[in-house]
Amino acid sequence: MEGKFIINIMCKDKHNTLLWEIKGDNIKSPSYIFGTMHVQDERAFNKIAFIEDCILKSEAFAAEFDLDIQNPKAFESIAMFPKGEKLSDYLTPKIYEKLAKLFYKETGMKLSQFEHHKPVMIINLLSSAQFKEDNFVSLDQHLYNFAKNGDKTMLGIESFESQLEVMRKMSLREQIKSLKDMATHFERFRRSIKKTAALYLEADLMKILKKVKQTAGGMRSMLLYDRNIIMAERIIKLSADQSLFTAIGAGHLAGKKGVLRLLKKAGLKVVPINY
Repeated sequence: MEGKFIINIMCKDKHNTLLWEIKGDNIKSPSYIFGTMHVQDERAFNKIAFIEDCILKSEAFAAEFDLDIQNPKAFESIAMFPKGEKLSDYLTPKIYEKLAKLFYKETGMKLSQFEHHKPVMIINLLSSAQFKEDNFVSLDQHLYNFAKNGDKTMLGIESFESQLEVMRKMSLREQIKSLKDMATHFERFRRSIKKTAALYLEADLMKILKKVKQTAGGMRSMLLYDRNIIMAERIIKLSADQSLFTAIGAGHLAGKKGVLRLLKKAGLKVVPINY
């Protein structure tokens, strides 16, 4: 999503694909990288059999972090306001009331149940409510489960602790601002979410990145660019030891600071797979 540049890994006719093969002298073959999305919408599972076949061909599977290694108590400590603080402390009564009505309408839950949760949690719940729940689990979770059931070596590109650290560093001011914008301009937010889903189905990586950057706002360096560097380095290391299928958020792939570009700068080839 970086303006007018053209990524060298993409031909001029542009490859709209979420799946890429990684090749290099020190890379075990076949190794893949796939842009996933945390949705249960059946449309995102289109041609899932081809993706599953690529997983079966690989020795190991890497998600953004190993989903089996989680610490609910640690996550809760990051997701909650400090003791004595609550959501209503940061919103005017008018906006809080509007948000409460909106939250109940969209999720079927009372906002008061999440009074002590930070805004990012409320935003995530409202975002998830905009997608169809056709499947029992999201696409990224499905891929993880499939690999695990296939006895693949299960790995994480990032550690659970590093993901917690990202959450810890998220500006509360930015979170509050985003939540206020959502409460006062919800239809605009809904359209944006729907647009992102449509772009994912079209596999338009550059436009996906643009939407993700808009959503991240002032936190894009922390949420995207810094993590992309870590992801690329980790993928290179892991795929040198075993053939690897990597599944990370589609927003991390494209752009001059994206994972695909970073892999190419490290001397690897990333070949689009049109499936």
